[in-house]
Amino acid sequence: MTETIPDAAGGIDPEDVVLTVDHPFGTVETSLAKWMATGPGPRPLVRPIAARSRSTGQVLPLSVIPLPYRNDEESRRLIARGEIPSPW
Repeated sequence: MTETIPDAAGGIDPEDVVLTVDHPFGTVETSLAKWMATGPGPRPLVRPIAARSRSTGQVLPLSVIPLPYRNDEESRRLIARGEIPSPW
């Protein structure tokens, strides 16, 4: 069973969210579900830069990614301070 992430519309299926991830060798796409399971791996600064719905193609805000999984400056700072748990 896939976890549903709450949003204003009632829920987002992580399997339906496709992330574009900025990587030193270019950009790659992965599902939000896979990103949540594996994260950036050995490259701690790799992060999602865009999101879209797989089923509709609609561009989604990065806020569909739960804060601990965004791996942006804010989330890494909050994790370092112990304010939110590290997801990986």
